[in-house]
Amino acid sequence: MARDWVPDTAFGRWFLSTDMWLQRVLARAIADLKQLAGTNAPDSFNRLMDVGCGQGRVFSLLQKTFSPRQIVGVDIDPHLLERAAQAARQCGCPVELKRSSVTRLDLPDAYIDVIFCHQLIHHVANQEGALRELHRVLAPGGMLLLAESCEAFIKTWLVRLLFRHPRGVQKPAEGYLDLVRAAGFVFADADVRIWTPWWSLPDLGFTRKLGLVRRPPVATELLVVARKAPG
Repeated sequence: MARDWVPDTAFGRWFLSTDMWLQRVLARAIADLKQLAGTNAPDSFNRLMDVGCGQGRVFSLLQKTFSPRQIVGVDIDPHLLERAAQAARQCGCPVELKRSSVTRLDLPDAYIDVIFCHQLIHHVANQEGALRELHRVLAPGGMLLLAESCEAFIKTWLVRLLFRHPRGVQKPAEGYLDLVRAAGFVFADADVRIWTPWWSLPDLGFTRKLGLVRRPPVATELLVVARKAPG
């Protein structure tokens, strides 16, 4: 499984354990995806999968936001899953934890109703295989909630210094949307949000704030709510 995944730096592992990551990144992404899904989000369903769940810090927030009857947490790193087990015990619904690569999920076909996939695909070398596998395990009519950082952000000097990602596979927003379509998911323009927050710019937005750069910035962040077509 290690070949599917590039282990992060010590700083990266620490940062994902911080309240800043939980409150400023994860919580914001969940709120934005919930808003983007709008009335298309199911009122109730059986299983939500948090793929690349890490330490499981978002389990309780996912339960409160989407009210699944069960959460399935999947990660490739056994050490992170040990920490996720504690978060699972504190969640308001049952949580099943699985050690698995996103390219070879240990789950039956059409087993999951909603997939939360946050900042995972850009960590995976076989991105096409990962999205095909997500499509396989999603039930017909099920929903994929995808949040990704794009190539322009991953290649900034600060991210290259502090984090680790597979080389040669990073994509712009349009490239990730093409992958989602190619895997069989469907979505409309209204189901997509592409933007460039200040913190994702190489200079943290200083030159733009001073009016020294006027051209539109390259998109660095992507949200998409996609579905698997009904069978």
